[in-house]
Amino acid sequence: MFISRLYFLYMRQYCRLLSPIKITLLILILFIIIVHSLVFIKNYRWCDPEKPLWWFCPWPDAETICSWDDHFPIIDKKIRSPEYYEKLFSSLPKIQSSFEFNNLTFVKCTETSIDLLIFVISKCSHASIRQSIRRTWGNTKLLKKKYFPKIELKLLFLVDIDSKSEKKIELEYKYHKDIVQVNNLPEQYEYVTEREAALYQFIKEQCKQTKFLFKTDDDIFINTFLLLSLINNFEYLNNKTVYSLFGFPIEYGLVVRRGIDQIGQRYVITQDEYSCPRYPTFLSGFGYLMSFKTCSLLINAYQTDSKPFPLSDVYFTGLLPQMIQIERQTIFQNVDYRYETKCNQEFFISKKNPFACAASNNHFNQQESGRVKSLMNDYNLYWTKLIEKYNAF
Repeated sequence: MFISRLYFLYMRQYCRLLSPIKITLLILILFIIIVHSLVFIKNYRWCDPEKPLWWFCPWPDAETICSWDDHFPIIDKKIRSPEYYEKLFSSLPKIQSSFEFNNLTFVKCTETSIDLLIFVISKCSHASIRQSIRRTWGNTKLLKKKYFPKIELKLLFLVDIDSKSEKKIELEYKYHKDIVQVNNLPEQYEYVTEREAALYQFIKEQCKQTKFLFKTDDDIFINTFLLLSLINNFEYLNNKTVYSLFGFPIEYGLVVRRGIDQIGQRYVITQDEYSCPRYPTFLSGFGYLMSFKTCSLLINAYQTDSKPFPLSDVYFTGLLPQMIQIERQTIFQNVDYRYETKCNQEFFISKKNPFACAASNNHFNQQESGRVKSLMNDYNLYWTKLIEKYNAF
């Protein structure tokens, strides 16, 4: 009784001394404890970004990720291996139409062997940007002759159809021999999955001697010194797996249901398209490296899929590999890449291993006059800094 009285007197005195800050902290702690305990009760379904308080959920939860198995109903779920899926897709009828390539710009991979094929997705109208890439990070002659003589390297650009640029594209092809044009593919962004599928189809049919493919876009600046240093170590890559897929993993990315601007609208996915709140681990669209086996398997899956997913990065490096059981691996350890803001000179000077960055406004909701000319100057500047850094080693 005496102890209880002392405790009561102590608490009364303590409460008198409580400051507003202490009271606020106590309320906040109590709130977190209550909410956290409620979330773990199975009857509460708050693990959904569309609902309030979803960030308190255990993360990631099995229910937050959808499987792509339903698109291939005859799958034996007890068997999970790339080899199994390779046989399965080969036995299924093709649902998606094959892509047609322009005979006037038809490239053939005539090399005996290609260690690395860099394939850049570009727009017809981006001739100046393609030229900047050829002179800088895609300068295969310089890279092979001076820095990586043992690597058989090839650069190709995949472009769509644009009647205004038809003659220019033909002239560009005659001079550079690195243009692959898809006839039955419009320029609109909505066709990103089809565009990437066309790239894989071309490699499977025309460049079978390719060992590794690196896919990227023309508004991304790539440090090819780092990339080729990795390719130089084929023994390491071949020991990993013949079904390899390397890049910058994005783990359990949130599904966008509402876009606040034109750029954001590109990534909006409806419940019918994908009902779960999170994606399986996929690779950043900056660029990813894969073996020929992986490339062939992905295009086979696409051609037999009744309804391919509209976001190419999520589809080809997330949903399909998750189903097929291809591991998404980090392409480099301890390298830097910039996505939140545009490239600048400081990125290539200050960072020890700068690998990739978004070099144009295509990744941002901005408009600038004369951006193409500015981008050409930027590419030259970044490349100069990379050469200086590489030569200093």
